[in-house]
Amino acid sequence: MPTTGRSVGTHYDIDKATHQPADIGKGLLLHGRVLSAAGCRPLAGIKIVHWQAGEQGRYVDRLYAWRLSDANGAYRFETEWPALRPPHVHFLVEAPGHRPLATQWVAERRVDAARFDLVLEPLDD
Repeated sequence: MPTTGRSVGTHYDIDKATHQPADIGKGLLLHGRVLSAAGCRPLAGIKIVHWQAGEQGRYVDRLYAWRLSDANGAYRFETEWPALRPPHVHFLVEAPGHRPLATQWVAERRVDAARFDLVLEPLDD
């Protein structure tokens, strides 16, 4: 089943997202896989753009980033806790042959790590 889409929000600015091969903060490890809803096959080399507010509750440039999924569709990064209500991290993912996905990981409570798979819906033939 595809990941539910959500708004990119009012702070979306693709020009601020820089490639960050390493972590962008400390305290929250987000990880998961980029998958096709058709057979749950992994999607490798897919650009995953993410952004969020930081511990101070403000969107700051250093927390706009992107990375590529690996050969198994996996991604991971450590960041700081998104101190907004509700705490959330925005994602934008586009893959050939699939509908673009704008979504958010939303926390119910403070955690140190969370898995968030990004399942994309194939385009109609």
